[in-house]
Amino acid sequence: MLRKIKTNLKGFIGSPPIEDLPKAAVLLAITAEEEPELIYTLRSNKVSSHKGEVAFPGGREEEGDLSLADTALREAEEEIGLDRNLVEILGSLDTTVSRYGISVTPYVGIIPSNPNLNESSSEIESYFRVPISYLANDIRHRNDKVTEGGETFYMPAYKYNEYIIWGLTAMITVNFLRLGLDKEIDLSIPS
Repeated sequence: MLRKIKTNLKGFIGSPPIEDLPKAAVLLAITAEEEPELIYTLRSNKVSSHKGEVAFPGGREEEGDLSLADTALREAEEEIGLDRNLVEILGSLDTTVSRYGISVTPYVGIIPSNPNLNESSSEIESYFRVPISYLANDIRHRNDKVTEGGETFYMPAYKYNEYIIWGLTAMITVNFLRLGLDKEIDLSIPS
């Protein structure tokens, strides 16, 4: 599975950031092991946006960031203590616009199987790992109706243990599964 992800995404550049919107980046950190996992975070209830939601490590671009990839790496280091030197960035996925009008560019990176991570950031309550094989099975907790550009589709929400992966994070996850693993995720399923 990891070989396929590397083959499909090495050097891949998704759609670019939207120029006239504020920019942010997230990191899809994939563990380098036989059964690779994705790292997600549970946002704190003390932050100003996305309180208590599941997200990828990431955040807004800051003045000192050299690139959006640098933004994703900086944020992952701040939020979960992931040493940026341990991340092999493969490429970026398609940029998505959040409900707050922020251009979010996801970066996919390979990390060691057991990196030293922590939950000391005030931005997150915890982090957790989800097997990519679990996500690839497309077992849905529910489907959320989304209307964008006059088109309606149904975005899956996945439940893993007590965590629900939904919204923008689910959209990025589905994009990753489609591009990284050639998975056909049907977005026409209403329920």
